[in-house]
Amino acid sequence: MKQPIYVLPQAIVFDMDGTLIDSERLQLQCFMEMTEKYGYEARDEIYLQCIGATGAVARNILVDAYGPQFPLQEVLTDWRERYEELLASGALQLKEGARLMLETATSQGIPCALATQTRRVLTEKKLQLTGVLDYFDALVTGDDVQRGKPDPEHYMVAAAKLGAEPEACWALEDSENGVRSALSAGCVVYQIPDLVPVSATYTNLGQTILNSLVEVAEILEIAIAATIVSRE
Repeated sequence: MKQPIYVLPQAIVFDMDGTLIDSERLQLQCFMEMTEKYGYEARDEIYLQCIGATGAVARNILVDAYGPQFPLQEVLTDWRERYEELLASGALQLKEGARLMLETATSQGIPCALATQTRRVLTEKKLQLTGVLDYFDALVTGDDVQRGKPDPEHYMVAAAKLGAEPEACWALEDSENGVRSALSAGCVVYQIPDLVPVSATYTNLGQTILNSLVEVAEILEIAIAATIVSRE
């Protein structure tokens, strides 16, 4: 595992689901409810394979797991409706340290972007529901790229939108696909695992692994302090 880098970034790029917003648990709940509704065994390990995957890959995972007779479209339709119900109920929350991280960055004039595979309409809705939309200078959603993570396109586009070099950007991710995407773009990567722990195979890709965004904010505060001292 790579040690933290205490150098002020030109910009910070956040993944959304599972990193900035605690949404994966809601999605897991929907998955469990819908598979059981249609008479299939609800196995959380199947959903966990979908985290960080594109929609097409996730659909293939479900069909491979449950067989060609699995009523995919019906399950997905009911899944989306149930998820919308949970969002409307106020169940969506920020991850620990998310607002602190955003406030620390913006207080120093560090631009922030979001890099998510979620469609733009739902992305903006989630950011509005959690009260953080206005912190972001740029959004790169699933509608804005041709290739999903682990391809680096999300992070390359985000850096360009912020006028920053990818190598000078911090990328905050929870999933292995997201980490690979950001590393391929050249970013400094901080991984904060969510539902899926980091496997031994992926601990030494070049990312720094932390427990929460609070720890990332602490690193940023040290970098800010070091920059102030160097200017004196």
